[in-house]
Amino acid sequence: MTRIPRPRPRKRAEQVALHIVQDIVTRGLDYGDPLPTEAESLARYAVSRSSLREALRLLEVQGLVTIRPGPGNGTVVGTVESGMLAGTLALYLMMGRVTLDQLLDAWETVEPMLADMAARNPDRAKVHALMAPFATGARSTDRALAAGLDFHDSVADLSGNPVLRLVLGAVAMMVTDQVRVDAAGYRLSDETVQAHEGIADALLAGDGPGAAAAMRAHLAQVRVELGNALAGGALRLPGHAL
Repeated sequence: MTRIPRPRPRKRAEQVALHIVQDIVTRGLDYGDPLPTEAESLARYAVSRSSLREALRLLEVQGLVTIRPGPGNGTVVGTVESGMLAGTLALYLMMGRVTLDQLLDAWETVEPMLADMAARNPDRAKVHALMAPFATGARSTDRALAAGLDFHDSVADLSGNPVLRLVLGAVAMMVTDQVRVDAAGYRLSDETVQAHEGIADALLAGDGPGAAAAMRAHLAQVRVELGNALAGGALRLPGHAL
């Protein structure tokens, strides 16, 4: 039987980082809002300067704060982005010897559910705003990978679940970066563009089961295309040609 290791105690800097995030949420701070000065933070959290600075560096790596060097610039609130989560998640998955196929398995399992949820979104104006550019008749000619990422991010956004949007966005980012490194010049196929149209049409019609089925078929096709374009195997860290 596999022994589950006990979680290690949090380091002081990690505890301070948690308190900083809690304060950001409690105070209702938003992107770009300034955090307290170093002197104020040292007094509030009762820690050493080195622990405070390490805590801020931990948060900066995650994109949750931005440290602006120079007198009077200070630290400001960052933002929650799938791209930042992708970097951290990729490290865990790489350490766990996760393969690209296993990553695609997770994507294929979850995103049809997101499409179903997105089709049922009661904010029909938002559904129209996000899906109309991809629907039949929109005549989108953008075949860049970024366009495909935008489509899937929009579906995740319409699902109304920020957890699934963040995690699936990170997964999509990892797959996209894998393609950028291993299959430079890859473009969205006609089949992919047509699949996006069909999914967008189902979302606009409020057809949850239809959207889920169309998404499932689309991801199966994407998997075949990626299999032809990529070497497969080990994951790469997003943004780096490892």
